[in-house]
Amino acid sequence: MLKNRNEVLKISFSAFFADLGYQAVVASFPIIFVLIFKAPIPLYGLAEALNYGIGTVMAYLGGIAGDKYGRKRIAILGNILILFVSLIGLAGNYIQALIFFMIGWWFRNFRSPPRRAMMAEVTSPDERSEAFGILHSLDIAGALLAIIYLTVLLYLHVSIFFILLFTSIPLLMSTIVLSLVNAGKKGEKKTESKIVQKRVFWTVILSTMFFGFSQYSFGFPILTTTEITGKDYLGVLAYGVFLGASSLFGYLFGRMKLREFESLAFLGYLIGAIGSLGFAYLSGIGLFSLYPLSFLMGISVASTETFEPTIISKITKEEAYGTSMGYLSAGRSVGIFLGNVIMGLLYQISYTYAYLFAAVTSLISFALILSLIMRPNAS
Repeated sequence: MLKNRNEVLKISFSAFFADLGYQAVVASFPIIFVLIFKAPIPLYGLAEALNYGIGTVMAYLGGIAGDKYGRKRIAILGNILILFVSLIGLAGNYIQALIFFMIGWWFRNFRSPPRRAMMAEVTSPDERSEAFGILHSLDIAGALLAIIYLTVLLYLHVSIFFILLFTSIPLLMSTIVLSLVNAGKKGEKKTESKIVQKRVFWTVILSTMFFGFSQYSFGFPILTTTEITGKDYLGVLAYGVFLGASSLFGYLFGRMKLREFESLAFLGYLIGAIGSLGFAYLSGIGLFSLYPLSFLMGISVASTETFEPTIISKITKEEAYGTSMGYLSAGRSVGIFLGNVIMGLLYQISYTYAYLFAAVTSLISFALILSLIMRPNAS
């Protein structure tokens, strides 16, 4: 039983409302950028790379700023500025759409490390996997509901631009809930030399970077599904399957008290590799393969989002929670930045090459964590 369950739920429901808003934008972005504004696929890959690339720096800065100036203050600031993504509803071309999305996404990254640090702050080490599991589960539950209303409204031929403007409402609710959390009010004066097991820390950061190569923007499977079926709402629905699996298994992984390193390696990185291989060679079958593969990718991400921050929080002292979470977010963003550029170029040749690249990099992450399992006492 979580001692500070109310604070855990406040942080988690803030994530729920945030995803209820911006995930509808995430799913809509490739449709607007490529299918409506006619931007070429390589440019879409570059656009996603810019989103995540600058997001890398923003995540790192957000973690440091949270430890120095107060995690709650920095998390709220970033959360408010996510509202820029909703302004895509006013965009008139793909350049404007990209600018609005980039700014909002950068500040989404900026607020994530201090918010994760707040979660670590209100829990004990034994509670962390459950707390981060709840956070991820409600986070993705909001995203799943976003995909449901987006899919239904698109099916009913509601303007996608109107839907995007509507997403500002749950984003505002997210900030209100986050402001009620009783944590992260004070900054710490010192953050240096607070990592207890440096080898483990940097191996996890490196592994999440390589997994970032394989955790491509789900816009690529959305485009693959849309192109194969000819229906945009079926492409969005694939994202819903991914999110549903991620939410369910995030909750289950947190409750099951699993071994963290083994679960991260086998349930996270290895399953991610299998899912990407499936997209490479089985996508031609149609929905009978695309939706199960999306489900597998959801399980993979649920594992990484539950066990990566849990491991990092346990090998970092409290005064550096924000900074260490900033490194974690930055590591993933570096991988996603480079991964989306390469995915965009390879996808232009054949989606098989793109997804095969993702599978190989996910296997590298698996091997890195396996090295820690085989040498558990190394620091």
